[in-house]
Amino acid sequence: MPLRNSSTRLFLSLLAGFVCLLSSANAGVSIESVEVGIGQVTRPGVWTQLKVQLQSTEAVDCHVEVVAADPTGNPATFPSAAFELQPQAPGSASLFFMTGRLEDTILVKLVSADGKILASKRLVSAEARSDLTNFTVVRHAVPVWLLAGKVGSSEKGKSTQQTLQKLFAARGVHISHLDSTNDFPDHWRAFSAVDTIFLAGSFDLTKAQSSALNHWVQQGGHAVIVAGTRVEQLAASPIAEWVLSDREVIASSLSDLSGLEAFAKSSFRIPIVSRIKGSIIRAQDGIDAVTGIEGPLLTRSAHGFGRISLLGVDVDQPPLSRWRALDSFIVAVADLPATDSGEEATGQRISHSGITELATQFQIGMEAIPHVGDRSTLTVLGLVLLFLLVIGPLDYLLVHRLLKKPGLTWITFPSIVIAAGLLAGSVAGGANGKDVRSRMCELIDVDSSSGFVRKTAWTSVYSPEHRRYRIQIEHDLDALASKRPASPTVAELTVDPTAAAGWLRWTASPESNFGGTYRASGLNSGGAGYKFFEELSGIENLPIPAASDRILASSTTFSVSPEMFELNLKQAGTGHLSRESTFTHHLPGPIDNWLLVYGNRAYFFDHRGGELLGNSAIEPGAVWAATGKTTGGRELRSFLTGSSFQKTGRKGAAGDAAEFAYAQVEWNRRETDLQTILRMVTFHQFAGGSDYTGLFNHALSDLEMSDSLPLDRAVLIGELSLPAATVQIDGQTLQLDQQETFIRVLLRVEDAPIALTLPKFEN
Repeated sequence: MPLRNSSTRLFLSLLAGFVCLLSSANAGVSIESVEVGIGQVTRPGVWTQLKVQLQSTEAVDCHVEVVAADPTGNPATFPSAAFELQPQAPGSASLFFMTGRLEDTILVKLVSADGKILASKRLVSAEARSDLTNFTVVRHAVPVWLLAGKVGSSEKGKSTQQTLQKLFAARGVHISHLDSTNDFPDHWRAFSAVDTIFLAGSFDLTKAQSSALNHWVQQGGHAVIVAGTRVEQLAASPIAEWVLSDREVIASSLSDLSGLEAFAKSSFRIPIVSRIKGSIIRAQDGIDAVTGIEGPLLTRSAHGFGRISLLGVDVDQPPLSRWRALDSFIVAVADLPATDSGEEATGQRISHSGITELATQFQIGMEAIPHVGDRSTLTVLGLVLLFLLVIGPLDYLLVHRLLKKPGLTWITFPSIVIAAGLLAGSVAGGANGKDVRSRMCELIDVDSSSGFVRKTAWTSVYSPEHRRYRIQIEHDLDALASKRPASPTVAELTVDPTAAAGWLRWTASPESNFGGTYRASGLNSGGAGYKFFEELSGIENLPIPAASDRILASSTTFSVSPEMFELNLKQAGTGHLSRESTFTHHLPGPIDNWLLVYGNRAYFFDHRGGELLGNSAIEPGAVWAATGKTTGGRELRSFLTGSSFQKTGRKGAAGDAAEFAYAQVEWNRRETDLQTILRMVTFHQFAGGSDYTGLFNHALSDLEMSDSLPLDRAVLIGELSLPAATVQIDGQTLQLDQQETFIRVLLRVEDAPIALTLPKFEN
C-alpha cells in the first residue's frame, strides 16, 4: 500500500508538473480584448477590421490569424503582418477578414514565428445583439449608421439618446456610436459595412482618419456633416480640405426653420422662440435640400461616387434637440428609404426561384462560362435527389429479380454508386473539357471631376477536378492611359502603390440556400481550409471541387487625370440636357453600346436617326452631342422597363377614337447577360426597384448610381474592348474563355444661365 501511494503521488506530481509546464508556456501571452468592425457590427462578405489587444511577459515575434468559415463551410485563414510583443507592455494588432454567414463562430489566434499557437479566443456572432454573442452580423438590407458626436440632448437628467436609439431601431436601423473620434478607423475599408456616417460636431480627426473617411465617401458612402455653430472647428479640421472644397460654410443668425419641418414631413413644430446661432451653406453644385430666409440650411453634393450632406443647425442643442420630430428629420437627412410594406410578400413570392437579389442574378451570370454546361446548385441537387430515388429500386431489381441473390447487395450497391460517379465524371469531362476555364467581368467607374477611379474585376474559375489553387488577380492600371503622347497617364496619379494587386475576396449570393451568406451556419467539420495572402491580394490552396467553380472578386482604387474628359454639359432646367451639351473622351478605345442618363432622360444610339451603317461607338476624340444625328432620347423609366403605349384595336366610347394600353417588358430573372444586369444595378431605383424587377438591390447597393443623378451628375455607361486585368493560377496567367470590360463615368453638368426678360409695358 505505501508503494502504491508513493507511485500515485509521483504520477500526480509529474502530471501537475507537465500541466504547469504547458500553462507556463502560454501564461505569458494573452488576448485581452477583441474588437470586430465598428461597434461590433459587420455584414457577411464585406471586409471587416479586427483589432486585438495583447499582453505578454516576454518579447515574442508573432502574428495574429483569424479563421472564419466561408459560405460553403470551408475555413479561411486571414493573417496579419508580423510584429513583436514587448514584455510587460500592452500590444495591439489589426487585420481584415470576412465572415461568410450571419451566424457563425470565428477563431482568433496568436501565432509565433515558428507556427506555435500562443493564445486563442473564439467569438460568436448572430443577427441580433445578446449576452451570448460577441459581435453582430446584419443583412445587407439593414441600414448601418456610424455616429460620432451627439444627437438630441441630455439636459436636466432627461436624455433623448435612448429614445432616439429605440426609434431608429424600430425603423430597422443599426447605430454604432463612437464615444471619441480616437476610435475612428484610419483605413477606408473599415467602413465597408456602414451606409451613413454622422459627424455631429466632432471634427477632431487625424489626417489619416480624414483620408480614410474621404476615400470611403468617394467610394460611394454618405457623410452627414453637422456644422451648426461649430464653423471654426470644422474649418480647422483636416476634413475641411475635402468637405469644404467647392463649398462654403458661413456663421449666421437664423430665424426661419420651417424648411426643416417640411423636409421631415412632420406636423410637429420646432420650438424656436427667437433667433438662434447656426450657419448657411453655399455649394457650387448639388442641391439645396432646405433653404431658409437667410440661405441654404441643408445641402447635398456629390463627392466621387458618394455624397456629402452639410447641415447648418446643431442637432444636440435647442431648439432641434427638443424637437419631437428629430428622428424623422435625421432619417430624411440620412436618405433612409421608406419601408416597403410589400417587401416581405415580394420576398416570399420570389423565394421559389431561389433568387431575391440582383447580386444573385449577377452570380448566375458569372457562372455562364463558355464551353461549360449548366452547374447551378438547384440543378445539381435535383440530379442528386433523382439518383438517390433511382439507385435503391434499381439495386432491388438487380439482386432480387435478376440475380435472385439478395446478399449480393453488399457488392452491387457500392458498385452502382462508384460506376455512377465514374460515369458522371466521364460525361462532365467530355462535355466541359479537362482544362481550367474562367470568365472575367471588369467594371471601371470613373469620376470625371476628380479623376478618382474604382475598379472591380470578378472572375469565375471552373475546375475539372478536385484540386487546390493559388489564385491572384492583377490589375493593369496603365490600360486606361491614352495612346496619345501628350495625354496624362495613370501612373502619374496612382493613389495606392499596391493598387495593381488589389484585394481579392470570394463572393456569394445573399440567399439562404446552399452556398449563400444567409444560410444557417450548421456544422463546419472537416472543411478544406485555405489561407489569404498577408496583403490580401491572393489566396493560397483554395479548394475547388470537380466540375464546379468559385467566383472571386478583386477591387482597387487609383486616379487618372480629369483632363481625360472634356465636358460641356449643361442642364436645360426641365430634367434633361440642353441642346448645346457636348463631351469628348480620351480613353484608349471607343465606348460601345453606350447609354447616357441625366435627370429623367436616357440618351442612346438611335439606329433610325443615324446612317444605315453608322458606328454606334463613341470614338476617342470624337464630340458627342445631345442633338447628334445618332443620338436618341427617351424618358428614363420607360427606357429601362421597355414601357410603351400600344393600340388595343378597340374603339373608344364615341366610336371615333382608338384606345391605347400601357405595357412594359417584364424583367427576366433568368437573364445572364452581364451588361443588362449591370444596367439594372446602376439604375435600379429609377426602374421602379423591386416593384418592377421583383428583386432587391441591397447587396450591390454601392454600385447603384441613382443617388448621383439629382446632384448635377450624368452617368455614362458602356463597354470597352479593353482587358485591364489578368488571372494568375499557380503563378501562370490563365487564358480566359471570355472577358468583358464595362465602364461607367460620372459627368458633371453645369447650371445653364437663365435669362429673364420682362415684357415691355406697352406689350
